[in-house]
Parts: sequence; structure tokens; C-alpha cells
Amino acid sequence: MKRFLVLLIVFVCSFQTSQAQIGRLPLSPLQESTIKIGHTAISIAYSRPSKKGREIFGGLVPYDQWWRTGANENTTIEFSEDVMVGGQRLASGKYAIFSKPGRQEWEIVFYEKVDNWNVPEKIDPESIAASVVVKSMKTERALEALSIAFGDFTNYQFDLHIAWDQTQVIVPIGLITAEIMEEKIAQTLNGPVPHDYYSAALYEMESGGNFERGLKWIDTAIEMRENLSWWDLRVKAILMIELNRQKEAEKLAEKALEMAQAENHEYGIREMTRVLKSSRK
Repeated sequence: MKRFLVLLIVFVCSFQTSQAQIGRLPLSPLQESTIKIGHTAISIAYSRPSKKGREIFGGLVPYDQWWRTGANENTTIEFSEDVMVGGQRLASGKYAIFSKPGRQEWEIVFYEKVDNWNVPEKIDPESIAASVVVKSMKTERALEALSIAFGDFTNYQFDLHIAWDQTQVIVPIGLITAEIMEEKIAQTLNGPVPHDYYSAALYEMESGGNFERGLKWIDTAIEMRENLSWWDLRVKAILMIELNRQKEAEKLAEKALEMAQAENHEYGIREMTRVLKSSRK
């Protein structure tokens, strides 16, 4: 009998130890995502509950009531720079994302207090940094687990996709990339070198910004250069094409192509052939 009790105690202890070693898988695993768009870093952290055969919106998540937009601790989003939400400027920092799902639309708020386990008993209007109302859409495929993801982003904006079951909402968020670039350019050009003027002109060219200003800056870069390069002429030629000065652009493109061929620069030859063709349209 004593031997049986000793064996039983050893078995129970061994079972408990194995459980501790194996651990328990979280029911709503934590998901963390970080991305840098333009000059802005964005991070999201949320717990992903699963459907498990339940009715989600209008059931587990009631309509017209505040929801933490996830499970466990608050879903949070953090921005390294200011952003624009619903026409409101949202200062850089970390926010909880609370939502009020409806049948036709959702209200989304960015809440300054992020240390709640769930939605506060009473939402403090003073803690709402920004809010926006977005359309609720039905998806073709049901998602088993909640998904919050970045989508359709450019250097100037991105969409925040929140989807679960067969419902999705998209929150457009604007970035202040142009404002940041203006500040950087202004600061840099206080004591610039040729490459600074080149970079400023390249930005105007690629962003579809002020082509006249870009042309002025590339001219300054070329004047300051000790050795002219084909890529300087490339930027100037493209800016001239945008300004409908094709004849001048064609001459520059021809010269740049000759320089690239002299260097046997494969990309330069291919690119300047393309620019030359564009100048002759």
C-alpha cells in the first residue's frame, strides 16, 4: 500500500512537471507588426481571438457598444510622427484603438490611455485624441481569427484593415511625409552640398511635386559638381519633360545616354534610352 502511494505521488508530480514544461497555448495569441512608410514608423500590437463557430458581430461583439478591438489587453498603435485621421491631426505617440461596430458603419477612436485591460466603464471624451466613422463591409471569405493589417500604402498614406468573420472596415490614415520632407530640405539647404540639391530635385521629380523648383535645384547641383554625371542629366531631362520642354529634354537625354555608354553602365544605358524615347513623344 505504501509503495502504491509513493508511486501515485511520483506520477502526479511528474504529470504536473510535464504540464509546466509543455505550457498552455494562448487562446488569443499576441500579434505585433511594425512597418516604416515614408518617414513614419508604425507599430501595432493586439491579441487575436478566434471565431470557433460563434456569431461575432451582433453576437460575441454586440452592435453599438464599445469594443477593445481585440482580446486581453488593449489593442495599441504607435506612430513615430504625427498622422492625419478623419481630418484630425493625431500627434506621434501610442494609442489604444477602441471601436463601436454597427451594422452599416463603425466608429473608431484613438484613445490616449493605453493601460486598460478592456474598454473603460466610461469613455473619457478628453482622452479621445482622434475619431473617425468608416463603412462596414462584408467579405466573401470568413476569417477565423481577428486580423489588423496595413494595406494600400504609399509614402503619403496607408489603410488600416480590421477584419474578422465576414466583416471588414478600412481606416484611412494620412502621413505628413510632404511636411517632413519640406522641413528636411529647408534644414539641409542651409548649408548644402551638390548631393543635397540633387536629392531635393529627385524628391520633387519622384513625388510629382514642384517641377520648377526641382529644375532649379538640379541646375544648382550641376553648377556645383566638379564632374557632371549622367544621372544628374537624367533628373533634369525628366523634369523638363514634365514641364513640356521636350526639345531641351531630348538634348540632355542624348548627352546622358552618351555618358552612360562611355561608362558601359547597363542601367544608365537602359534608363536614358527610355527617357530619350519619352522626350520624343
